[in-house]
Amino acid sequence: MSSRPNILFLLSDQHNPHVAGFAGNKHARTQNLDRLAERGVVFESCYCQSPLCVPSRISMLTGQYAYRCRAWNNSSVLYPEQITLPQHLGDHGYTTALVGKMHLKAPRWDGGFQHRPYGDIIIDKFCIHQPDPVATWDGLWCNHKVGRFPWAGETEIPESLLVDGVVTRESIAFLLEHADTSPEKPWFFCAGYGRPHFPFTAPGRYFRRAMADPPPLPPRPPGYPDGLHPHDRYIVDDFHIYDFSDEIQQRTLAAYYACVDYLDDCIGELLDVLEREGLLENTYVVYASDHGDMAAEHGMWSKRTYYDGSARVPLIIAGPGIPEGRRVREPVELLDLFPTFCELAGVPVLDGLDGETLTPFLTGDPAARRKRHARSEILMPNERIEFRMARDARWKYVEFPEYPPVLFNMIEDPDETTNVLSSRSEETVQAECGAPIDELRRIASAGLTWAEIAAMREEETRHRPHFDWGGPHGPVQYRLKDGRIVDADIFLYPGLESAT
Repeated sequence: MSSRPNILFLLSDQHNPHVAGFAGNKHARTQNLDRLAERGVVFESCYCQSPLCVPSRISMLTGQYAYRCRAWNNSSVLYPEQITLPQHLGDHGYTTALVGKMHLKAPRWDGGFQHRPYGDIIIDKFCIHQPDPVATWDGLWCNHKVGRFPWAGETEIPESLLVDGVVTRESIAFLLEHADTSPEKPWFFCAGYGRPHFPFTAPGRYFRRAMADPPPLPPRPPGYPDGLHPHDRYIVDDFHIYDFSDEIQQRTLAAYYACVDYLDDCIGELLDVLEREGLLENTYVVYASDHGDMAAEHGMWSKRTYYDGSARVPLIIAGPGIPEGRRVREPVELLDLFPTFCELAGVPVLDGLDGETLTPFLTGDPAARRKRHARSEILMPNERIEFRMARDARWKYVEFPEYPPVLFNMIEDPDETTNVLSSRSEETVQAECGAPIDELRRIASAGLTWAEIAAMREEETRHRPHFDWGGPHGPVQYRLKDGRIVDADIFLYPGLESAT
């Protein structure tokens, strides 16, 4: 067995940080993640760099803010010159592997991992999320007007074929094979789960359990939806949220909780087998999500916004020498994982990263950490969704190219119900409360104007590489040992094979 530590990275998709037992939620069933939290460190204020799948993941993999790694939207790609975390660890003696979702388009669909036996290798219509019911493969599965609510509930897909269960089984298979053939080599392994991202479906017993004691709908803001900030109002309009009754939305919320419950059991099965086989004895176990889901908070659903339900993510780190049961409230970022994993693995930290290691919170003096803020952004003007957010220990500041800024006192108002700037000017807030707005604005803007950001985005779009796999393809594929890539579940979707 290798003397160097292994790293098991459990990455989910769209997990609201409030929907977890270790976060104090009594309706959420996350007993396996709760046990992991008990034996490790929970970061209560970890933010993704963009609350959208592809920008968040590219930023996390490269350790750079979204604007620096040119990750604007879900069509963005990972460029050849961008060194990723698994690539860097692989260059320093680690076996690296990914099973499951990463949502990377060709040509760098592997993300710098040496092995990728199962996952969303070919992104055609889908990115590992299986349309459910299967008849919705023609586009209804992700239609903003109807795709989040009407079919939430029990899955129509046989449980043995559900992506998250297969991710667990294929992860176990890879790691057991590695332990048998290369026990002397340390590994960095990512299990990329698809839930609780929509479609909000789970095996029947999970949904029935959630419906037996359904979580209540969070309160909506006064004057909803007309009184919402213009950025928030666009998201509500885009999803036609007010067209769906409270009964339908509560059912959907229960289905979301069922997805979290099912995800937790999949993770628990993986951890139980690895522990039984002795593969966790010298292994750091890390759980995170790429972004959150508003899950009806503030009367909103899905992501793409600056509220904590969307921009903040759960983060747990456990393993050798990690203190048990510690909670960290200081703001941190997903891109901090790149230098953190390097230090845990004893690998030199790559130059030019925007992240800063989290090891002072894990094994040393938290005061040694220099960075005291977190940053998140979305830059999608064609969808009227653009913001840049900065968060310190007390304040969250959000700016927009065309709308008034927003400021929340995260200590006195953790639910983000009152925009401090709605009744007072920035100058008054600075004078009366000592809010470091100038510093937060500097962090949010990163020295770039909105016009400069727009020019960068347009230039990147013109030169973005494209790759044609031929098609169509299903949501998920296997990569066989001889290099062939074959669809795993296209047979579930009658008509897809002949679609153009």
